[in-house]
Amino acid sequence: FAPHTHTHKRMDVFSAVGFLSAAALPYVHPAVLAEYVHVVQGLILFVVIGRLIFLFIKPRLGSSSSHGHRGTKSKVKLLDDDKIADIVDNWTPEPLAPRLTPSQERDAANEVIISSTTRTHVTANGKENVLHLARSSYLGMIGHPKLQDIAEKALRKYGCGSCGPRGFYGTLDVHLLVEQKITKFLGGDEAILFPSGFATVSSVISCFAKPGDILIVDEGVSHAVQVGVTLSRAKVHFFKHNDTTDLERILTQTMPKKGEKIVRKFVIIEGLYYNYGDIAPLPEILELKSKYLFRIVLDESHSIGVLGKSGRGITEHFGVDIKQIELLTGSLSNAVGSGGGFCLAEKTLVYHQRINASGYVFSASLPPYLSACTLGVFDMLESDPSIVPTLKRNTQRLHAGLKKINGLAVTSDVISPAIHVALAKSSGNREEDEDKLQAIVNKALDNGVLLTRAKYVEAERFRPPPSIRVCASSAFSDEDIDQALKGIQKA
Repeated sequence: FAPHTHTHKRMDVFSAVGFLSAAALPYVHPAVLAEYVHVVQGLILFVVIGRLIFLFIKPRLGSSSSHGHRGTKSKVKLLDDDKIADIVDNWTPEPLAPRLTPSQERDAANEVIISSTTRTHVTANGKENVLHLARSSYLGMIGHPKLQDIAEKALRKYGCGSCGPRGFYGTLDVHLLVEQKITKFLGGDEAILFPSGFATVSSVISCFAKPGDILIVDEGVSHAVQVGVTLSRAKVHFFKHNDTTDLERILTQTMPKKGEKIVRKFVIIEGLYYNYGDIAPLPEILELKSKYLFRIVLDESHSIGVLGKSGRGITEHFGVDIKQIELLTGSLSNAVGSGGGFCLAEKTLVYHQRINASGYVFSASLPPYLSACTLGVFDMLESDPSIVPTLKRNTQRLHAGLKKINGLAVTSDVISPAIHVALAKSSGNREEDEDKLQAIVNKALDNGVLLTRAKYVEAERFRPPPSIRVCASSAFSDEDIDQALKGIQKA
């Protein structure tokens, strides 16, 4: 090389690099070569975009500079002190939070404070012996004497909390016993225990579904499921609530065309929908699964302890092999009356959650006394076969009685202990209907019955129609149910 100018020198260097690159091509791995090409393409794109931006702003910079050199006056008009003071005095900062909506104002004005509780009755807003039909204690485990004794013993043995996540010295023997008990009770491969019922399903969905995946979600899922769907950043399709025809339509539309990349696909449903009080058509969905090849995420937060002969959920109810469900989640704060949640899956999927599920990794583990109570509840379900049938009998009695009340309409399945009662004749205005339902709730409390309107986060995409949610319990006596029906009828 004998360059005479800098230009020739640059050209000769590039020529040499090009020659050496060409000579080395046969010995470069295709993957490395592809990465090299991507890097070069990125650099070229960066230079081109940078050049365009420079050409766009250069005239403005030049114009500004030339005006300054000529000593011309700036077009910027400075404000005097009085004007500045006036602007500051009249400035109103943006609020830290938006104004309350009519629904939020209604809820704030009708707050209920409970000061004591038994299995069936509470003291609410200072009124004693109020029958509680607003909580999802389907098996009547809240206030159960046996569980109170278990909780006290665990509190004395372990203390109150664990003060650490499961992976950082927050795992106690009682946590492992709960996981083993749930695995044995439901019949799956392995269970993992989460400290929060709400965060369980949202963590599980976002742990496995990623950008590029496809989620096909029932419109009736709870807010917790919706949060998990959002966190996943996957492509989301909603199908009409419990409509397998609409589900198949979306499955057909999302089938990869010839030559397209095959992506992972999840169908997300609930066993018993708390927002509607009905159950998923699981057998029909499993038929579609064998045809279209997708994975199922099934949340059983309101069906464990409720559906099936022994309370093992919707798979027992329909006689379905639980291992056909890839990811089965559930909350332990409803029928079980404890806290936390679980996911039942294959062992490799459970291990993946132990190091990737945010609700498991970054939260202090479930308090040991709640874990001990969870063990006690599953022991009772196994030893006392009358608990679940009693719940079903009480649910049917409540359904039948509520249907006889003029002005109200029961919209839930007779099998659901979460019973939605709507106005028989809607005004056509959601806020007006909510006001009427709240008036019924307030009157019922005066009559010794605690109810609640079904409340939803306003950001939810598919809010069900306004209703009152009435929850049955296996702890209710016939006299309790008669009291409930009379109090609601009078209201």
